[in-house]
Order: sequence, then C-alpha cells, then structure tokens
Amino acid sequence: MKKAIYYIFALCLAACNGAPKQAEDEQEESDAQENIVELTDQQISTVGIKIGEIERRQLSGTINATGTLKLSPQNRAEVSSLVSGVAKNILVKEGQAVRQGQIVAMVENTEIVALQKDYLVATRQLALAKQTLQRQQEIRDQGAGVEKNLQQAQAEYDMAAATEQGLRIQLEQIGISSSQVAEGKFSNSAPICAPITGIVGEILISTGSYLSSETILMKIYDNKSLHADVNVFETDISRIHVGQEVSMQLSDNESLTGKVSFITATLDDKSKSALVHIDILSAEGKTLLPNMFVSAAIHCDNQTCDAVPDEAIVMSANRKYVFVSLDSNTFRKQEVVTGISQQGYTQITFTDEVPQSTKIVTAKAFYLESILADHGEEE
Repeated sequence: MKKAIYYIFALCLAACNGAPKQAEDEQEESDAQENIVELTDQQISTVGIKIGEIERRQLSGTINATGTLKLSPQNRAEVSSLVSGVAKNILVKEGQAVRQGQIVAMVENTEIVALQKDYLVATRQLALAKQTLQRQQEIRDQGAGVEKNLQQAQAEYDMAAATEQGLRIQLEQIGISSSQVAEGKFSNSAPICAPITGIVGEILISTGSYLSSETILMKIYDNKSLHADVNVFETDISRIHVGQEVSMQLSDNESLTGKVSFITATLDDKSKSALVHIDILSAEGKTLLPNMFVSAAIHCDNQTCDAVPDEAIVMSANRKYVFVSLDSNTFRKQEVVTGISQQGYTQITFTDEVPQSTKIVTAKAFYLESILADHGEEE
C-alpha cells in the first residue's frame, strides 16, 4: 500500500515538473511561428522579392568624431617687448597680415639711449685696447718688451671685446643696428617685430600704454597651419592609424579633407577618448579660424565581412532583422546586428548562429515585415 502511494506521488511530481518546460517549449514554438511568413509564387513575383546568399565583401567603414580647429604652439605667437617703456607707435591693425620680422610697434625709453651710449663707448675702448695690444706685441717682437705688459694688454683687450660683444647682442635683440650706433647714430625708440608670419588677431595696447617685459602687445596667428583635433572613443582607437584619409565638415557646411598625422598616447579620464590630430589638406579659399567646430569621418581600412544589400534589412521595435529563406516560399525573421554600411551594402552579424550557406531575402524585405505587422494587429 505504501509503495503504491509513493508511486502515485512520483508520477504527480514528474507531471508538475514537466508542465513549465512544456509551456516554455510551446511559447518558443509560438514565437517562432509568429516570425514566419509564407507567400505564394504569384506574391513573390508580383512584389519582386529576390532571394540570395550572404556575401563576403570588402567594406571600408568610417569612424565619426567631433572636435575643433587648432593651432600648434609654433603657429601662434604673443608679441611682447624685451625692454620696458611707452608704446610710441602701433604700426598694424587687427586682421592685418604680417611677415616674420616685420615691425609692428615702437617702444620708447631713455634706457635705450643709455644702452647705445654704453655700446659706443665699448667700441672705442675695444679699439684702444686693440692698439695697445698690437704695440706691446711689436715691442716684444723687437726684444725690448716686458712680458708682463703684454699679458696685461691682452687681458684688457679680452675684457673690452667681451663687453662690446655683450652690448652688441643686447642691441640686436631689441632690433637696433649696432653698426649704426658705432657710427654715432642713436635712436630713442626700439622696434618690436612679429615673431612669426600670420594674421594679427588681437591688439591689447594703445598708443601711450606703458609696456613691461610681461606685457602682451598683440597676438598673431598663422591660420594657414590650422589642424583639427578630434576626440575618438577608446573602442575605436585600434582602428585608426597615421595616414588615414578624413572627410570633415564645418558648422557652415564647408567641406575639408585631411589625413591623420598622430594619435595621443593617453586617454581622457572622463570621456575615455583619445585626441586624434588631423592635418588639413584642402583649405584653399576657405575662411578657417581657431576653435571652429568640426565633424570628421575617419575612413578606415577595407575589411572583409558578411554583408547584405540595404534592402534586405528591416527595423522592428528598435531592432534589425533579415528574412531567412526556409524554402522557396517560406521565410523566417531573424535578428541581426549591423556594422559598416557602404555602397548599398551593410555588414551583418546574426544574434543566433546560422549556417554560412543560409539564403535570405535580398530585396523587398519590407513587404514581409508589413505582412507580419498586419497579422499582429489582427490578433
């Protein structure tokens, strides 16, 4: 009697455990049936549905990035004066093109006159020291000189030469001709020259302003040397290398082309992106300014992948699908993940494994999706 009761209990337990599994299998089968479409030969012909294989194609993808136009440090300059004084003349205007070495302003200071006087005196002392040295050398050559006198003359000459050279370099640094000063032609002002060739971007002083060595008079930009710095996320960095071509667009829809010149070796902690430097190749006739916004498409190398015509892919509930051919008239909707798109083809990867020989609907797939949608509404 006890054995009979135990046997009945075991049967009931097995039945209860099998019920959820059976219900789950039935649900999966129902879902699979909902994604299947059957068409007649006439429907296939009338709509123009085509069936083909998944192709292996070489596609070159693009990585989209945004950034700004930038100038390297050597292509922008802050103009300052090596000597303090009063701005006597400002010889350029904002937006004016200047060349390297061109005088952009004049600074006036009595110390400039004192420096020229010191240099003139130094040239005279150097000439006198040279004559004394030559005379002592002649006396020694005649056997009548004292070696100590020659050594002293040599020392005085060396000191005079060092003083003259130091003052001459100072004059040349502030733009005053040492040869003119040596002739007694003094100037009460010194020129301030453009350190690079470019455009005067901003003038920060006025005539009569007091200038110190820390005062920035103006800024000059060599906009012909602009480049683009764009941020690329770490997931895409491995696909980028020096030399890749880049298509860019400014906010005013102006188009530019460029090439990747280098990639920074660090990632930004917050954005997890690396800075990619792009040299601009086509900027003729375009107005480009630092800090302009730019969107870039970096063209990656060709890669061979599974690809289907764009017409083969349909969208449903924010997911992408293709229709797999079960036979000549029956099709099942199968989810895919898309990748590179180019020339009417898109890379796909099935979320569930399918045979490589699988055939799919390559044209008019939207028609099959509309049939499934209509069936869903009827239910």
